[in-house]
Amino acid sequence: MEEQIIQLNVAIANDKVSQQLAELVRQMEELSRERVKRSDKAKAYESLAQGLRCTAQPSQEEFDENRSWAQQESLKQQEALDALAEELRKAKNAEELLKALIEEDIKRIRELEQNKNNIAGRVSEIRNEILEAVGATPAEIPFVGELIRVKASEREWEASIERILHNFALRLIVPEKYYRAVNEYVNSHNLNGRIVYHRYEDFTSLKAMEQWEVADNELLQKIELKPDHPNGEWLEHEIYQRYNYACVESLDDFNRYKEKAVTQEGLVKSVGNKHEKDDRKESRSRDHYVLGWDNKDKMAFLRQEVHRLQEEQQTMLHQVHAVEQQQREGQQRITRLSELLNRFEEFALIDWASCAQTIQDLMQQKKQLEETDNKAKTLREELERQQEKKNLLEKEADEIKVDIHDLEREQTQLAQLYEGNLKALQTMAIVNKLYFEQQHPELLEVPLLQLESKRSGSQAETNTLLKRKEGVRNKLALEANELVNAFKRPSKELTDKYKDWISDVSSLPSADSTDLIEAYQTYYNRLLEEDLVAYQKAFNEYLHENIYTNVNLYKIFFDKWEDEIRKAIEQLNASLKGIVFNKDQGTYIQLTAVKKPSAEVKDFLRLLLEANPNLHEVGTTIDGRQRHFEDHIEPFMAKLEDEAWRSKVTDVRTWFSYRAEEFYQATGQRCKTYESMGQLSGGEKAQLTYTILGSAIAYQFGFTQCGLESSFRFIAIDEAFKAQR
Repeated sequence: MEEQIIQLNVAIANDKVSQQLAELVRQMEELSRERVKRSDKAKAYESLAQGLRCTAQPSQEEFDENRSWAQQESLKQQEALDALAEELRKAKNAEELLKALIEEDIKRIRELEQNKNNIAGRVSEIRNEILEAVGATPAEIPFVGELIRVKASEREWEASIERILHNFALRLIVPEKYYRAVNEYVNSHNLNGRIVYHRYEDFTSLKAMEQWEVADNELLQKIELKPDHPNGEWLEHEIYQRYNYACVESLDDFNRYKEKAVTQEGLVKSVGNKHEKDDRKESRSRDHYVLGWDNKDKMAFLRQEVHRLQEEQQTMLHQVHAVEQQQREGQQRITRLSELLNRFEEFALIDWASCAQTIQDLMQQKKQLEETDNKAKTLREELERQQEKKNLLEKEADEIKVDIHDLEREQTQLAQLYEGNLKALQTMAIVNKLYFEQQHPELLEVPLLQLESKRSGSQAETNTLLKRKEGVRNKLALEANELVNAFKRPSKELTDKYKDWISDVSSLPSADSTDLIEAYQTYYNRLLEEDLVAYQKAFNEYLHENIYTNVNLYKIFFDKWEDEIRKAIEQLNASLKGIVFNKDQGTYIQLTAVKKPSAEVKDFLRLLLEANPNLHEVGTTIDGRQRHFEDHIEPFMAKLEDEAWRSKVTDVRTWFSYRAEEFYQATGQRCKTYESMGQLSGGEKAQLTYTILGSAIAYQFGFTQCGLESSFRFIAIDEAFKAQR
């Protein structure tokens, strides 16, 4: 059969008509491949064009129009993307602002929940810090605003009253019991904010004796004070004297008052013809109201405000997402336009129809040749029949080979299974096959070829279970190893703090000996029994009660000395002002002291300030006080052991730079400044020196304008004094 096929191919090849037919077939095959290639590109072009809504199956002219339109559309889309980017920026900024407002309101709600009043923010935090420092309660040191509220029947005046009393409401009332402690704390700490407080001493109201007259439209009639509060009479007196504005209904009434009048719209006339109206949102909004000893209304308003802001935030987020989606769509459109322009530069790339037409013409030529040549036709038909027979026989032979290969493979597998099972049986003791079959009857139904997979499955389940248990064990061992390493080799911060840590734990087992973990449990129990925390607490209390107090007293000593120097100069100046220095010009001398500490003195003041603790800050951690002692007080004490340095920096007199200034008695205008005597003549030096000396003597012996003007004192000045000028 193979030889017959070869002979038929040779006969066909020698026939001229057959040669022409073969050439036509070659050309048609080549054109068919080109048509497929162009057709695929035409489909891709059609998909892009449909997405861009332009002509999907264009002619040459329409193809050129599409390219021109795509170039212009690409520029438009880029401009649109730029505009969307700006819109997105604004939307995100608005959303972030809303988020910040929500967080601020939530923070204020939490503060109001804790404080039970209407005052939040930094001023409330400062009050809490003061209370903690002096050991008082909010009821003992209240805000003024906690003791005042607008009557329910006068709510239409609430905004105006809040505006008038706002600053007064944020002031604290400090009783005499805590006055000195509050002064000390406020003076020695940076509050990072502003606080105003009144010293409350025993107060007796003179309301009846003064015969107060409070009109119905005045502020006192529209508010109520917290009942039975000890500061009530003082508070009523303060409001009557300073804030008892007339609440007028019209501008005509407003114009008739010379001072202290307010309208419902918020126009305020205060003393000195000062007029003010504040319509800023933060001033008129209820969330900034501070009056009242109950904050339920304010908290309800803030919760509503948070809900409203969250809705606005969601709307803004939807807008952000919408703009981002428009950006993505615009970018995708630009990508499609770019692909349309760059991938399809010529119409011929998608012109599959011309290939199809050429193939059709060649097929027609082939058909005409075949119809005019019967011999070639007969040879081709016989060749096709023989080729079909050959293909059929080859297919049957391939199937038989596959069957033979499968049988051989199955035979090999069975032989291997037999040998393996035989060896397994030989390594075992006597096996009761009957008992095993009774226990596992389902295995008798398993085909021989599936028995191995059944065994493998059971073994795999067993291995999986063992691995899982081993994994749990390894994980626990790893965690124990990490904890032991962290305990035996702590951070540098801990070893610096606890010098004996390494030596104390050196006897414990290493991290690799996890079986000896009981030793760590014993060590932990011993630490609990020794109660080291109690010793730490006692040490901190000692620091608080003794060293901190002494450091603070040390600072107060220098503050007092500095004040004494300033007061002495003030008293000297009082004497000097009455002494004529230059009779011709009519002048007098004044002394000034400007604080100009040296670098060493600045270092001393810095160390002193750092050694004086902020008890609120050092108390935030367990070892905060000990740390402050080690980091600031100990170094300061060590520095003070240097006697030469201590003597130099603790003389407060050297902290100042002194100079004399000459003023005209008639006008009080300064005419000269004397910072040194290097440029003065001997007489001028003596005049300046003795003038200041005379004032100092008057100060020393207590001479004043109302004192002992005629008192006589004998003064001897040695020549050595002249050399000291």
